[in-house]
Amino acid sequence: MSIATRWFSTMRHLKACFFFVLLMGNLIMQDASARQLESVPTALGRNGYVEYWEGNMPLVISAPHGGHLIPAEIDDRTSGTTVTDSNTKETALAFREAIFKRTGHHPYVVISNLKRTKLDPNREIIEAAESNIWAEQAWTEYHGFIESAKSEITLSFGSGLYVDLHGHGHSIQRLELGYLLSSNELVLSDDQLNSGNLVESSSIRTLVSSTSFSFSELLRGQNSLGTLFSSSGIPATPSVSQPNPGQGNPFFSGGYS
Repeated sequence: MSIATRWFSTMRHLKACFFFVLLMGNLIMQDASARQLESVPTALGRNGYVEYWEGNMPLVISAPHGGHLIPAEIDDRTSGTTVTDSNTKETALAFREAIFKRTGHHPYVVISNLKRTKLDPNREIIEAAESNIWAEQAWTEYHGFIESAKSEITLSFGSGLYVDLHGHGHSIQRLELGYLLSSNELVLSDDQLNSGNLVESSSIRTLVSSTSFSFSELLRGQNSLGTLFSSSGIPATPSVSQPNPGQGNPFFSGGYS
């Protein structure tokens, strides 16, 4: 599996890797609502192609590539990637419940139920839908639900975190954390990472500017996200044990969302 994150505020979109802070219970949240949330989607797009789960905390989780619906009204896509990210829908909903058990709050969740052969919500609309009107509507609904969740969070909390879940079929079974850094860049030494300009192009640049940890420590040090996962029995890169993906190994560094 791979994870992409985005920190957003009323002023601008800032990418940052705060997901581990949430999972470790260190994110102090306002009590936006004491209401009981439903155990079914809050809203569905046309024909159930997209589902939206309302939340009450400053976190949005999306799963664009885990759907299985193959309606005849939408032609198969003829270009781009069409492989399903297996179990990412199920993982997003499992995260929702696990976070609730730990914090008493639910994140917002947005899921595409269309198989990726029909729609890829994680691409711009031309490549994603290939001009099919029903695929375009589903794409618009998917991103509309995300924007709606972000607007609610901005109103209630001022800022929040957007997490995009993906899968991979790479032979090495591990969690790939894409900070917008390539394998070649992660091979660099800690000193090279800390002294270069890579921090400004990475997705954790905001986190770097707000802590006393160095860039390399946040990427793969003792308190990094990858090391926290690895310490819990989930192999991850970058981390202390796997500081880079390894020469020639495929790696997802982050993408559209």
